[in-house]
Amino acid sequence: MKFWDKVVRRSVPDANSPDGDESAGRVRDLGGLTAKIVTVIAVVYSGYYLWTAQFGIVSPQAHRGFYWGFAGLLVFLLYPVRKRRKAEANQRVPIWDIALALTVVGLAAYYVFQYPEIVARGGTLTDMEYVLGILAVVLSLEMTRRVLGTVLPGLGVLAIVYTFFGPSMPGFFAHAGYDAERFLTTMYTSFNGLFGPVADIFATYVFIFIIFGAFLQKSGAGQFFVDLPLALAGTRRGGPAKVAIAVSALMGSVNGSVVANVMTTGSVTIPLMRRVGYTREFAGGVEAAASVGGQVLPPVMGAGAFLIAEFTQTSYSTIMLVSIVPALMYFFAVYLLVDFESVKRDLRGVPRSELPDWRKVLKQGWYFVLPLVLLFVLVVMRFSPAFAGFWAVVAVVVIGVAFPYNGSRMGIRSIVQAMRNGAVASLAVGAIVGTIGIVIGVVNLTGLGLRFSDLVVQMSGGSLLLALVLTALASWFLGAGLTVTSSYIMVAVLVAPALTDLGLSLVVAHLVIFWVSQDANVTPPIALGAFAGASISGGSPMRTAWQAWLLARGLYIVPFLMAYTPLIDGPWTAAAPVVITAMVGIYGLTAGFAGHMRRKTTVPERLLLLVGGGLLIAPGMLSNGIGLAILVAVYVLQRAFPEAGKGSPAAIASEA
Repeated sequence: MKFWDKVVRRSVPDANSPDGDESAGRVRDLGGLTAKIVTVIAVVYSGYYLWTAQFGIVSPQAHRGFYWGFAGLLVFLLYPVRKRRKAEANQRVPIWDIALALTVVGLAAYYVFQYPEIVARGGTLTDMEYVLGILAVVLSLEMTRRVLGTVLPGLGVLAIVYTFFGPSMPGFFAHAGYDAERFLTTMYTSFNGLFGPVADIFATYVFIFIIFGAFLQKSGAGQFFVDLPLALAGTRRGGPAKVAIAVSALMGSVNGSVVANVMTTGSVTIPLMRRVGYTREFAGGVEAAASVGGQVLPPVMGAGAFLIAEFTQTSYSTIMLVSIVPALMYFFAVYLLVDFESVKRDLRGVPRSELPDWRKVLKQGWYFVLPLVLLFVLVVMRFSPAFAGFWAVVAVVVIGVAFPYNGSRMGIRSIVQAMRNGAVASLAVGAIVGTIGIVIGVVNLTGLGLRFSDLVVQMSGGSLLLALVLTALASWFLGAGLTVTSSYIMVAVLVAPALTDLGLSLVVAHLVIFWVSQDANVTPPIALGAFAGASISGGSPMRTAWQAWLLARGLYIVPFLMAYTPLIDGPWTAAAPVVITAMVGIYGLTAGFAGHMRRKTTVPERLLLLVGGGLLIAPGMLSNGIGLAILVAVYVLQRAFPEAGKGSPAAIASEA
């Protein structure tokens, strides 16, 4: 365990990384003229896409091509070929990286400005376009490698090999094969491949909300969203852990990154949790589990809501609205586990004298709630998410200038820094757009997606439950080396058709995949969200990951409810009873997992709570009735015998 902890500590993201995400190497610490040039590029990048969010895109090829080009330009200027041990090695940009950055700009410009001529030629490539296409593919893979490591580029290389050697593949994987012209036409000179739907989604929606998150941090809203829950709940039983849940939900729903959320909010909440008595591993695990929940909580849900809306051709507002109740159920489960733990350990909150006054906090910062309300209202009114995101950014700037929080007024410098930080933070997704496009392009070109879907159906034997288990395993396996967004896209392309063949609606299938993809951040052996929490708490990374996984059980419960009940696509009259019984079932399950209800549980009581909670979550009136009867019986038993669980061998075994 100690050896493994040392290994995984090396993979913990750098707390000072501007993107705050799953970066494979440290960003260059540039200064002088070079830093100013990078800032100008980043501000132009952010400014261009804020402008398109309000006034519309110039052309589809410009919208996608410039996004890829700007991302590549910044990646090669900011990310070295490999992580350098000496700080001075990261303070300058070598000439070859400048050349690569300019090459990406040239490739993007050629695609954007020559696209009409390419279409007029029917997609036939010139000799120069062969070279340009090869360069674009290679540089896309290198962009991804520099920012996120080797796993996703490796999949991209495998996809390329698969394209050309299809006839040599064994039975299931065999296809007719494609020549270089067909491959490069798909990847470089079309609206597939590098400039496919994923590039469009990232440029249209995801980038805007990453910028929005950067403006929230710079305006003081981020500090307000930490101070308010701390002032309101910090004194309560286990208060700092409950504050961590609230803060991570608020910030995680808009900042798009579990690791960034852990590193920003966790720097406040984890030390407070340690102070009141939580173990290092539990404190880091709570922050990681809560931050994961932010990715499934509207309005933004990381990049998930936009991707699901695009893949299912469903309105963003619909995806957002149907996701509210499932997300609240997840946070309810995490909250109960935290509360039971605090009762077991008799953990108190922080003294009121050491916390901010909630009246003062609310008076100074309540304005920062308005951009989130505005965002939600505009989306519900059927305005585009990009339009809503633009006006949410404007609202943050106006509030930051007019109503400074704790005396920190937002000025020109803060606005420029927010635009720069947003652009740099976006590289965590911008760097993958080309490689993801290659993989999806190959899947569509070769027909692998349809064959893989048939394979899942065959392996599951027509059982939806087994197909869901296979989906969860695939998400976990891919999530060990990919970001959550990458993992979701890959699994959705391959598995969603199989789930729809087994009876799920398209929206439910994608929501299930998106939810189970989140477990990669808290599931060993590679759990970057939990490792980030451990880097702050000082606990064992692996033990923290296991603790986070135990706290995040809702990631498995809620998708099950989505698949087997009318929670998502049924009328509210059918969904309401499901929510009620599920909430009671979650209470029973968490009490059983924690080994505590009104008091410490005995082993039989713990087993009964787990069984009863499971029956309440399972669909069916009979199973729900039996489950409720079991929970009521345990409750009555604990009330009648309040001393039964104290000091008994069964209680000791239960605690272990």
